[in-house]
Amino acid sequence: MNKVVISGFYGFHNIGDEAILKTLTQQLRKLDPNVEITVLSHSPEETMSKFGVKAINRRDAFKVFNAIRKSKILLSGGGSLLQDDTSARSIHYYLAILRMGLFLRKKVFLISNGIGPLIRESNKRQVARVLNKVDHTTVRDDNSRQLLEDIGVDPAKITVSADLVIAMDLQPKEIGNKILMDLGIIDDSRKRLAIAIRQKDFRTEEKREQLIKLANTLAEKHSVIFIPFYYKNDTKIYEDIHEYTDSHVYFIIEKYNSDEFMSILQNIDILVGSRLHSLIFSLVAEIPFIGISYDPKIESFMDMISMKPICTMATFSEERIVEAVRELEENYESKKQDVLNAKQLLRTRLDLNEIMLKKVL
Repeated sequence: MNKVVISGFYGFHNIGDEAILKTLTQQLRKLDPNVEITVLSHSPEETMSKFGVKAINRRDAFKVFNAIRKSKILLSGGGSLLQDDTSARSIHYYLAILRMGLFLRKKVFLISNGIGPLIRESNKRQVARVLNKVDHTTVRDDNSRQLLEDIGVDPAKITVSADLVIAMDLQPKEIGNKILMDLGIIDDSRKRLAIAIRQKDFRTEEKREQLIKLANTLAEKHSVIFIPFYYKNDTKIYEDIHEYTDSHVYFIIEKYNSDEFMSILQNIDILVGSRLHSLIFSLVAEIPFIGISYDPKIESFMDMISMKPICTMATFSEERIVEAVRELEENYESKKQDVLNAKQLLRTRLDLNEIMLKKVL
């Protein structure tokens, strides 16, 4: 029996990472129905319940060591695990897990990782040292591959694939439509526009006022729905701005799983987002979107599909976003076809992960 340990940002109620784990476990079971999967999770019981896997506390070093010792394969990914921009500590955690797998002489793979930013020179050296020892790394974009090569990782050990969420299936639209109707969105004459941003980017009064103005301007013609892709943080935007927004602005604050979020997106006409996985969900749901960048991973993803963010958080402009929405609606069918073409391109790239997993399973 193949025993696989999966390391990543799991158990934190992040919809993108939840979707990554679901698609990865499905792919493993498709290739080997008898595979035994153990996930390193922040919320082990919840992860076991949701995904039908074994799970252990990611911070319990003794249990983690034993799980890897008993396994055949260690998979790290997906997501942006090896970066030192948002946290100086997390990169050392994920490198320690990889080193543990190497020490125990397991097959060690990184799958669909987004690499960087890597700011500290010492971290660049450590990443290169470890990744030159693992069996193989697939990255989700060309910029991640280039970064690894620049810091000295053997190009033969790197393959460009795509984000694992690209493999998600479409869901019955009725599920998402009911969620939206329960919010009070029943006016079919208005197009539905979703906003998926990080609450932490709008903590200052100036930024909150810009966001309120954006929402209220768009709500003149649309039903505007704020969607929290990272539940713990993004639902706070409701507390910050809801009393200042128009009656046609809505906020999802209940917990839903990744399939329900996919169904919600399938009932949306346009998404404006800075959360990477809000853009990827939109791509899978086959709806046009407008990206706002707060991190190079946004540019990296959009570069892969020949698109550009409309602005960054530093140059955030509600006027530019409103104008971009207007232009998108004027060319809606062609923009939708662009999304369909991009989805097909990335799904083809995602096949490279399956080729790698077949070899090791």
